[in-house]
Amino acid sequence: MSTKSVACLGGGPAGLFFARLVRLMDPSWDVTVYEQHPADATVGFGIGLGDRTMANLAEVDPDTHRRLAAAGVPGHGMELRHRGTTIRWGEQGGTAIARQALLTTLREQAADAGARIVFNRRAHLAELRSATVVVAADGVHSDTRAALQEQLDVDEGSGSAMYIWLGADLDLDAMTFSFVENEHGSWAAHAYPYAPGLATFLVETDERTWRNAGLDGFDTAAAAPGTSDEASRRYLEQAFGADLGGARLQANNSRWARFRNIRCGRWSAGNVVLIGDAAHTAHFSVGSGTTLAMDDAITLAAELTTQPHTGLAFERFEERRRPIVERLQMRAEASQLWWETMGGRLDCDAADLAFHYLTRTGALSFDRVRAFFPDFARTVRAGFDDAVAATTGVGDRTDDPLCSPIRVRDDVLPSRLVVTKPPLRVDPARDHDAKLTFFGGLALCGAAAVIADLTATKFDAGSWREINRRVSALTPAMLGVRIAADDQAAHDRAVEAEFRLIEFDLSASSTDLDSLRRLADTVSVLRKDSAHLRLVAVDLGWPRTTPYRTGADALVDALEHLADAGLDIVRLQPAAPDATAQLATVQLAEQVRRATSLRMLVGGPLFTGEQLRTEIVANRIDLAESWPTPLPRLHTADTPPR
Repeated sequence: MSTKSVACLGGGPAGLFFARLVRLMDPSWDVTVYEQHPADATVGFGIGLGDRTMANLAEVDPDTHRRLAAAGVPGHGMELRHRGTTIRWGEQGGTAIARQALLTTLREQAADAGARIVFNRRAHLAELRSATVVVAADGVHSDTRAALQEQLDVDEGSGSAMYIWLGADLDLDAMTFSFVENEHGSWAAHAYPYAPGLATFLVETDERTWRNAGLDGFDTAAAAPGTSDEASRRYLEQAFGADLGGARLQANNSRWARFRNIRCGRWSAGNVVLIGDAAHTAHFSVGSGTTLAMDDAITLAAELTTQPHTGLAFERFEERRRPIVERLQMRAEASQLWWETMGGRLDCDAADLAFHYLTRTGALSFDRVRAFFPDFARTVRAGFDDAVAATTGVGDRTDDPLCSPIRVRDDVLPSRLVVTKPPLRVDPARDHDAKLTFFGGLALCGAAAVIADLTATKFDAGSWREINRRVSALTPAMLGVRIAADDQAAHDRAVEAEFRLIEFDLSASSTDLDSLRRLADTVSVLRKDSAHLRLVAVDLGWPRTTPYRTGADALVDALEHLADAGLDIVRLQPAAPDATAQLATVQLAEQVRRATSLRMLVGGPLFTGEQLRTEIVANRIDLAESWPTPLPRLHTADTPPR
């Protein structure tokens, strides 16, 4: 008799597929799957499997791949519906399949491989400790994870939006995003086909809208297991009537919930290992839950049947899977925030909303949209150019959106590009000429503003006044200065030097809201004292007191006070040199931008021109710190300031 045994908690896709693969790869393993629901329980509607997962399936288990492909619906187009307009683009890969068909196939395949499946049994960790390995595939509400919370370093939280899974008797040929605005607020539906005449229909909204509609009366705790919220189903069937076209919404254990964000510092403890939603979740809007679960199963089965002991197998499993999962979680978090705040974007037209959606996670840029969906990209670019012309009075279209003009207060800057540099270190006898050559040259290279970083320099106001006058005569670019917010002497010299743009640097300190409010007095005085000052900026770095995921209301209030005093531009910088921090920076910039009249400046060496161009077109930011600059044309006296 085999001494190697696996007890698998949870008979979902991860647990079932893992059970089959272990038996296929090493039949000496004894595998038992414990599923809490009866065999005939039907839960859910359709789910999606990505192209990569289907390819992995084909490689490790061609028979299961063949059966799932035959039962599913192949990749389909995507479309967005908003205020009577439909935007359609491209194809989405992967396979959509009815959840029941997926489970039935995986159960049969696991049993064929020799795994035992015990239904209607909610097994617990304590009773399975004698197994060689316990695989916790018990989902987002994992009892195993809860029992091992400290050992696994569990980090859990909930999203702010409310969502409900429904189905529809709807014949769709595309993954469809529909937006509805009514007297209660804003609603969004994610719908996709998973079988002929059937579609998943997930609805999402903010808590205020949900309560305004009176849909908060269903007592989830008191309701019997499997009971659906029929009042919400009826309400949503009416709200999305135009999209449903007479079709009925279906409920199956359908209740409102908040998405649970789960991360674990470790995925194993002793002889227990977590896979799928038990170990990690990623927001449903990136369509990855089942994909991650199946890929976890493939990797864990391979490591468990090839490594000399389980501890090493668990280590190798986590080493291989964690980087992939965390990258996807980063994108999913950005997507989750987009959907949680979608109501604030519904003033956009359909094309702009679709572009904003496509580029929400940073995975798809304007350049790639232009390459993949050229007609759609032309529509987006035309809308962007029309908006630029309407606000600036400049109708000339530039090749690069980064080189398009922008109005800031009473000035129209010739591009979106900002270059910030400290002075070169040269012989004092050549200092003035070197600064004129260096900063004057930068001003001729296409930037809207060239900012001299003088935070660490006691600068000569007379020398800089002459440089300012020469640069102003030669180019429409603004020459600005960056100084410490608390250096009153530098403030006075900046006014005397006739800088047209002054930026206060708060990035080195842990910015608090009180310091922003105090800065308002300084800005107000500067506006009164300087006849040459046109624009005022502040560099917040990364305002550590205002995590972007929990909202930016307090920061917005402080910045609105600064705007009233005369602030024009806010610069944000990533808190760390990684993609997560970049996304957070752009998302906070958008939150501030949508709530205030301020122009948002983002950029620096971590960002590529392709990224910044995308954020400009999507109207998440207004100005971009970028060097080298694109060179659409040189700024000369023949292109006067507007």
